[in-house]
Amino acid sequence: MMNFSQIPNLHVNKPASDKHIKEAESQLNMLLPHAYKVLLKQSNGCSIGGDLLLYGTKDMVERNATWEVQQYASGFVAIGDDGGGRVLLMRQGEGEKTVWIVDAGVMDPQHAELVAEDLLSWVSDGCILEV
Repeated sequence: MMNFSQIPNLHVNKPASDKHIKEAESQLNMLLPHAYKVLLKQSNGCSIGGDLLLYGTKDMVERNATWEVQQYASGFVAIGDDGGGRVLLMRQGEGEKTVWIVDAGVMDPQHAELVAEDLLSWVSDGCILEV
């Protein structure tokens, strides 16, 4: 269980149910990374300081469609954004933990920069973006 109380300026939503997660996976036609599902089950979306946003299940489905992630970053899922035109991505698949960031205007994983090796550790440390 993550301790959100240590993260300043964090706003968390109520946890997502397994049903909401399965519905999102069905709508996206993909298997979400286990680490992201763990986060969703603790907070169905959260924001830090009104800037960084990690998507809940409904926002994730909508934003992946809007960003056309499957067309431009096939094999990835958008899990959030920095409020400044950059999108947080994770590879699809159960065992993935790594978080990447890419400009929404490019949306090509070849141009993505590493944010964190482990999503849950990164969130626990306050979602610091150094890229």
